[in-house]
Amino acid sequence: MIKIIANGFGVLSTLCFIFSFQVKSNKGLFIIQSIANVFYCTQFYLLGAYGGLFNMGLQIIRNMLLLKINDWKWLHSFVWPAVFCAMSFAYMLITWKSWMDIIPFIAFSVSTLAFWTNSAKMLRLSELFCVAPAWLLYDFLNGAYGGVLNELVILASVVVSIVRFGWKGLDDPEFQK
Repeated sequence: MIKIIANGFGVLSTLCFIFSFQVKSNKGLFIIQSIANVFYCTQFYLLGAYGGLFNMGLQIIRNMLLLKINDWKWLHSFVWPAVFCAMSFAYMLITWKSWMDIIPFIAFSVSTLAFWTNSAKMLRLSELFCVAPAWLLYDFLNGAYGGVLNELVILASVVVSIVRFGWKGLDDPEFQK
């Protein structure tokens, strides 16, 4: 029963992620993905996948900070993504059980570095070629089938956004807001 409930939260996360890549501002993307990550955290908690839970929690904090990146100049420093990646790495080392523990670290770190560029192209490319595939594998290995669905939808949504806005259209300053 717990797996069914957990995967229900994965489906709720999926619905949020469907919309996140279709908004024309990074700010909107960060807000919607943070809501999705709350559902994802709940799913990982219920499944006992604590590496995923920790990294999703970090993503929520990261996304909330990135909402203010245009207002708080101190966030422009690349010290901050390094701090976030270091926290993820430390958690991975401290709680290491198997090779599977490296997957959330990789997914989180790549997405954090991409998000800090504030580039719509970089955000989508990192999701398409690393972040979503890594979470897809982690979800599958942990029985988070709502998460598997989520990552498949994210991959499709990223492709749709690239087609919808066009590759050159992703350079539009509207995406940096």
